Amino acid sequence: MIKKAVVIALSSSVLLTSSYSLAANVDAAVAKKAAIVSKLHKKAKKALVNAAQDKSYADFVAASKNDRPQLQGRVDTVSLNVQKKFQVEEMCLIDANGPELARIVGQEIANDLSPDESGAVFFKPGFDAKPRTVHVSPVYMSPDANKWVLAYVSPIVVDGDKKAILHYEHGLAVFQDALNKGVKGERMIAVSDEGYVISDSSAAIGIDKVGDTEQQADYFKPFSFGGMDLAGVTAALDSKQALTHEGKSYAGAYKKVGNWTLLAFE
Repeated sequence: MIKKAVVIALSSSVLLTSSYSLAANVDAAVAKKAAIVSKLHKKAKKALVNAAQDKSYADFVAASKNDRPQLQGRVDTVSLNVQKKFQVEEMCLIDANGPELARIVGQEIANDLSPDESGAVFFKPGFDAKPRTVHVSPVYMSPDANKWVLAYVSPIVVDGDKKAILHYEHGLAVFQDALNKGVKGERMIAVSDEGYVISDSSAAIGIDKVGDTEQQADYFKPFSFGGMDLAGVTAALDSKQALTHEGKSYAGAYKKVGNWTLLAFE
């Protein structure tokens, strides 16, 4: 009886140690990835704010329509240099009334400028942002890059007033690659505020446009783990409840980063 009790005690100790180890693993994993995503955002914001301070943009916006053509070349050159350095998908200068004033896509200058971008997901929040700050948009299907992206947007100020916004797009693949790189025992998932899985280390998620569909639901699956949605899982993790998924028990952890929730399971 004594030997049996010792064996049971040792087994319980091993399970408890294993449970603590898994919890520590997922906590560390999600914290590491959250730091990486935050760093990517920080670098992109800093680069855009620095670019927006280039006098070429403010001069172009302040100029009359007749004078703008002679300033166009300088604006396009600055944007192309930013694109080359930071590998953005698209970069655009947009007037407060909605029309595009200048745009580059990839390494090309676009001539088919949109007459109205006021309905874009980043337009109003971009103008609401304070000077020298950046709004980061939710993911959306870029009509120019034809892939899922997120936008960074900063106001262009002329004589104290926000007269335009400068924005560029980074493809979602940049973040998927960063989130999935080096993932081993754990599973790393990123969920948008709308509840869709936009990155999953256990399965590749395409970001290129297919047909005419542009809604998240057409490309991304709603998040579910153990029969629970995002709110249910985060609530369970907060209350230290056990997670069971497809007949197996998991340790889990999460962190909110901007418009996304990052989760790790093992």
